Amino acid sequence: MAVKLDYGTASQRKLLQEGARDFLRKEIAPLVEECERKYHPLPKDMLQGFFKQLIPLGYVSSIAPAEYGGEDLDFVSCGVLLEELAHVWPSLAVSMMVQSGQARFVALHGTDEHRRKYLPGLLSADIIASLGGTEPNAGSGLRDLQTTAVLKGSGYLVNGTKLWITNGTICDICVVLAYTDKSKKTHGMTLLLVDRNESPFTSTNIEKLGLHCSSTAELVFEDCRVPADNVTGEVGSGYQLISSLLALARCCTSIVEVGISQAAVDQAVKYARERVQFGRPIAKFQLIQELIADMVVETEAARLLTYKALRLAKRTGQHFLESSAAKYYACETAGRVTARAIEVHGAYGISQECPTERLYRDARTLFAPDGPMPIQKLFIG
Repeated sequence: MAVKLDYGTASQRKLLQEGARDFLRKEIAPLVEECERKYHPLPKDMLQGFFKQLIPLGYVSSIAPAEYGGEDLDFVSCGVLLEELAHVWPSLAVSMMVQSGQARFVALHGTDEHRRKYLPGLLSADIIASLGGTEPNAGSGLRDLQTTAVLKGSGYLVNGTKLWITNGTICDICVVLAYTDKSKKTHGMTLLLVDRNESPFTSTNIEKLGLHCSSTAELVFEDCRVPADNVTGEVGSGYQLISSLLALARCCTSIVEVGISQAAVDQAVKYARERVQFGRPIAKFQLIQELIADMVVETEAARLLTYKALRLAKRTGQHFLESSAAKYYACETAGRVTARAIEVHGAYGISQECPTERLYRDARTLFAPDGPMPIQKLFIG
């Protein structure tokens, strides 16, 4: 278990950020490009190994309550950690945010038995978690989900297919949203903790545009028997609980996009200073300066929007509008910023040897999770 951290003030968060940044750029960054080319996704033992390296810095257990063994960092401090990780390796950041989020969910909404049985393993990364919400015909419109959980004796029979599930191919547990009573509509949805060893289900890896090292899967449940005691929250509370989860997830996705944007800015500035054309660095050319200026300003605006949403989540818990605004703007920004970074790099920018090319793919891949841009506009409107 990590040593308890206290980062409640800006100066303390700065120490948190600097510690994470130093470790990530020295120990993790040199491994990223080779792993992204070789693994689609990372094998489970490798992912666990990376998670375990990051635990002493406050990762994994960051947002879990202290009384259950977590660090109980505020959401802004968690955002600082996640942004630094995304700057170095977006794939690992995405897998991390799901692991941390599910550890927090089990701590807050699981039973005492769930916390005893699963929480230590989640916080130590011995257990990998996923969230099974979206389906082939129920993405942002979760009311249309088809997965059912029918009570039979002392357990539920779960049937259905989940799609686009982060950590899905390697997860040990999955918190699954299912209808326990379709007649009650959203009030008939329930979240169940499905232990893969006790209640087997199948998974198939999905190859994606980017985020290659982060597992994304289709999960299939066929008469998957789940003990009735594995309900998380209350029967019928699933829709409300997952809506809150997704609002926080939008903030996390936004932070990952901010980290990607900042990495693209840093790479573009470095290349512009080193690349010489017509007898001088291209950083001296005004059109290159214009590209970089736009990248810097938009990245900072996305950062401010996202941290505003995280502060509201910390203070009031009411951040649905702000999380959608952050997701919309941060994703749009990351798409533009990484595209401009490729322009700064010229022909080299489209080579797979150029890290900026990967950042562009990673940024675009994050447009869909937790609701694509048109859905965020609908929420805002």
